[in-house]
Amino acid sequence: MDISGLNIAPTRKPLIRLFAERAVERVEGLRIVDYCLCLSGGYVVVEGARGRAMGFAHIPHEDLHDVGDVKMPKLEEMPEFVIDINPLNRVLGVAMLNAVSQYHLNEVKPASIDSYLNEEPICLIGNMYPLAERLRAQGRKVWVFERSPYLRMKAMSDVEEEILLPLCKTLAITGVTLLNFTLDRVLQLSNGLNILTGPTAGVHPDFVRGTKVHILASMKFNIEETIKHLKLGNYVSLSIHKNLGIPYAIDLRT
Repeated sequence: MDISGLNIAPTRKPLIRLFAERAVERVEGLRIVDYCLCLSGGYVVVEGARGRAMGFAHIPHEDLHDVGDVKMPKLEEMPEFVIDINPLNRVLGVAMLNAVSQYHLNEVKPASIDSYLNEEPICLIGNMYPLAERLRAQGRKVWVFERSPYLRMKAMSDVEEEILLPLCKTLAITGVTLLNFTLDRVLQLSNGLNILTGPTAGVHPDFVRGTKVHILASMKFNIEETIKHLKLGNYVSLSIHKNLGIPYAIDLRT
């Protein structure tokens, strides 16, 4: 399939493109010093006068294909990377977005999303299995939706979101929705509290304000430890891999 010469930009600007356009305005003085597409996730490390920062994005294996060439990441091309036809370029684009975000993010205090998981049904968009099992053990009403058939343990398909998300009171939304253009629809369907969470959700609060995202929860990475972890083929979980950095939650409503 030859897509050269095609204008593949979406007719409606997705949120991820908006976030990247806001981030690219803050790349002056930054340069990429390391990047990798590892087995389970990709990372980008940027460096500037204040030191280094790392951005991460999980690789959505269920969406991978070989249409379009994978490119070297360039900060100034971030808005094009995040909507690229090749999923691996989108991984690098979101990793760049998160790296720039983390560079400009002030010091964070350790925190989780637990204090926000109050009103039920609690809906998990993405099968965050440890969180789902903990909520079930507490007797909470929890619905889980998962796009990948390989990760659908005790979870529904994402097609059921169309009928059930409007009923959810609290939504924990995986940052992987930034990679597959589903965040926009999830927020459109939601009538509840929207928590964008996970290591892929490391977007700066300033880039997200004005949307229906109410809480941002991610991780400020310990760069060297995380790189070693990823190069061994591992994935990253906020609840399991707290040794890799500082998990945080930021309330955008304040």
